[in-house]
Amino acid sequence: MRLVLSAYPSREAAETAVRSTLDRKLVACASLLPVASRYWWNAAIETADEWLVLFKTVPKRVGALFDHLLATHPYDVPEVAELDVGRVAPGYLAYLVRTLDPSSLEPPERLPTRRGAPRGRGARAPGRTLAPHRRRSRRTGTSR
Repeated sequence: MRLVLSAYPSREAAETAVRSTLDRKLVACASLLPVASRYWWNAAIETADEWLVLFKTVPKRVGALFDHLLATHPYDVPEVAELDVGRVAPGYLAYLVRTLDPSSLEPPERLPTRRGAPRGRGARAPGRTLAPHRRRSRRTGTSR
């Protein structure tokens, strides 16, 4: 799952962005949040009431979503940022996949644990740690 966030100057602009991304199936859903923003612009600190949109999508759609948001955003320098989500509830992940990428494999039924998580592509298995050799008595088979 990926979250892509972007701030808009008004609720209407945010809703227009959400509708256009939903219509193009770039996102499965989006959340709109009113925020009070403080930022540097033209060598001064500015204050603005904005609407932050959290677009929820799958990795396959992020590039097209970025292109669409950058092309249609009302700001000169829009904030468009991708967040990789480390863990997602299996049911919600299945919803995203069914909605946006039904041709891909279904997500795993349970969340992987840190220890049991699969290694990334190209990752090596951890090396084996060897304890110092201990001599054994030939007669008794015990350590000295």
